[in-house]
Amino acid sequence: MNETTNVKKIETGKEAREHLRLQLSEYVEKQPESTQSFHRWMKLLEAAGAGIIAAAFITALYFSFAWKRIDPILIPTAWFAFVVSASPLAVLIGLHSLILKAFPPVILPGKVQKFVTGSGAMWPGWGFILMGLAVAAFWGLFAYATWTLNWAMLKTLISILGVGMTISILYAIFQKILKSR
Repeated sequence: MNETTNVKKIETGKEAREHLRLQLSEYVEKQPESTQSFHRWMKLLEAAGAGIIAAAFITALYFSFAWKRIDPILIPTAWFAFVVSASPLAVLIGLHSLILKAFPPVILPGKVQKFVTGSGAMWPGWGFILMGLAVAAFWGLFAYATWTLNWAMLKTLISILGVGMTISILYAIFQKILKSR
């Protein structure tokens, strides 16, 4: 009896990122020059988007430490603005994915993703755009309501946040129950 067993090679996170980077670069090389140029410009814009996040974080951190010298309402407003600062990057990544027809269009830190091209890349692209706009709207309203001390709006937003957190916790518990079976 001759049995053959195929053992799948387990990649480390670094190897998986390199493989993803290679797939992306090979895909982009096959595209027309205009698409390649667009890809280069979008990478620069996305780097600027990451810079906006860093600047918002530094500003919020500074306000937190300088609480005696500034209007205290600026501290929570700055932290809400920090959350909103991720939205332009999300929208840019979504737009990049839609036009390049590849997802992910850039390699970001975190969980390594599967490389998808064609129509399969459109859903995550639209998802990033819609998520970025929703985050900007919700947390932007939170920042505005905090800055203007609009208690009616804050009450509504806090209620929405509470419902969202409850749903998230129940979903996590439900997932753990299903995995334990």
